Amino acid sequence: MPFKYRSALDSWARGTEAVSKEWQDSFMSFTENYDRGCGPVESAQVLRFLAKSGLLKYTDMRDAPERFFAAHRLLASRILGGFGIRFTVQFNLFAGSILGLGGLQQLNFLQDLQQSGELGCFALTEVGAGVLSGFIVKTTAIYDNERDGFYINTQGADAEKNWISQGLVADWVVVFADLIMEGKSYGPHPFLLRMRNENGQLIQGIHVTDMGPKTVANDLDNARIRFDDVFTPSFSLLNRFCDIVNGRYIQVGDEPMRIEVIGQRLLTGRLAIAESALVAVRQLFLKSRKYAEQKLVNGISGKIPLASLPHLEQLFYEANEQLTALEVFSASVEARLAEHLRNGTIPDADLVEAISVCKVRNVDVATQMEHRLEQEVGSYALMASSGFIYKDMLLCCKFAEGDSRILMQKMARDELKRAQKSGYVSMTVAVLQSDPVLRNKAIKTLNLARALATAPNMAEAFAKEWKMVYELAEAICDVHVHRRPKGEEIARVLIHHPNLMPALQEPLLVSRL
Repeated sequence: MPFKYRSALDSWARGTEAVSKEWQDSFMSFTENYDRGCGPVESAQVLRFLAKSGLLKYTDMRDAPERFFAAHRLLASRILGGFGIRFTVQFNLFAGSILGLGGLQQLNFLQDLQQSGELGCFALTEVGAGVLSGFIVKTTAIYDNERDGFYINTQGADAEKNWISQGLVADWVVVFADLIMEGKSYGPHPFLLRMRNENGQLIQGIHVTDMGPKTVANDLDNARIRFDDVFTPSFSLLNRFCDIVNGRYIQVGDEPMRIEVIGQRLLTGRLAIAESALVAVRQLFLKSRKYAEQKLVNGISGKIPLASLPHLEQLFYEANEQLTALEVFSASVEARLAEHLRNGTIPDADLVEAISVCKVRNVDVATQMEHRLEQEVGSYALMASSGFIYKDMLLCCKFAEGDSRILMQKMARDELKRAQKSGYVSMTVAVLQSDPVLRNKAIKTLNLARALATAPNMAEAFAKEWKMVYELAEAICDVHVHRRPKGEEIARVLIHHPNLMPALQEPLLVSRL
């Protein structure tokens, strides 16, 4: 049976022509001498120069999404953790929000932003609604009819924006606040505000606090932000999907402003993070293998390379197999998402789940493989030059753009709802299918459904049967990865697009640590 998303895969493969070796070399030249030990101001300056160069345009997420994702992977190949996060905040979360949620006038402003080199941040997460709490926004934007604008306010300490990357040096901010008109809440909406004036001073009413030193990536600033009666004109509302006209809230087009619309940049960010985690751990394996092939140890019949020890050979083999499978799966998901980015459409539920699977499974496997490798290469892992010093970046990947546990709970909940809608007969029949991966998911679903049958509600049941919840989520991840393109489909793509591997994979198989 042909791969279900063959058309998207072919379109994506054609799009990789924008990722030429010349472009990659030029892009990487901006970070060639980047010092991971530098401070946030110096790091931000490198990003300003990179943005102004136009090598990657703020509109490339729409016009050349393959280049957008490739840029993230290239930075990950040097494990530029702090700068990599700063980069994705600027190009994905900040500029990407304007691109995806802004009206025509706001889209035109993107070019001015890029030429100026001014930086922005993305203020969504709040103290009382961290990565383990889901999408909750208590910051308010109350409309003032006389001034035709909004007053942005932080409603208490719990509503302060938290862990806002690039928040200490940003000139602009896309802030999410509950839009309120005449006492009616319209839910979270995005607003584009200037944070600092031309002299670099904070706009009155905006207060930022440094989150403090971290275990890794201190070249990136993270801020807590508070808004006290910050006035902004109504045209600061990103207005592709809604607008304020003559003092009235109106929907623009058929798509209402909702979480699925607002969360588009979280989807692109999740996939970029997922791919970057694989690239980073590949780099650790590349460098460690080179060391292990040269390091001699005592074997049964004399001196042999460390890499020839059976358990290490097995680890290198297992890592390559698992990472390759996830790389292929992630590429297929990227191909599907790229179609939506080009067309400006909202991804369907299956793709949203597949992106979550990329995030959960890629980061999990990368973390496991990194830990196993670290345990097997002796004192080499203690050397700063080995690259293991940056392993906490995988922890950042785990909770950035949606904590993995929250994503897994959503997978299980959605699967359970689908199964319950089809009924117990269908659930039981699914258990009898021949494919062992699909059968395992069906069994986990049926078991959880039975356990929840007597519970007062799903929330209490999920708390009580949490192990079964995560077991089902893992089974769902298995199914998505199982459905990736395989032998014949991969061969077909490579025959029709012979430059694909040289453009995308080969540059990442060069040790850059």
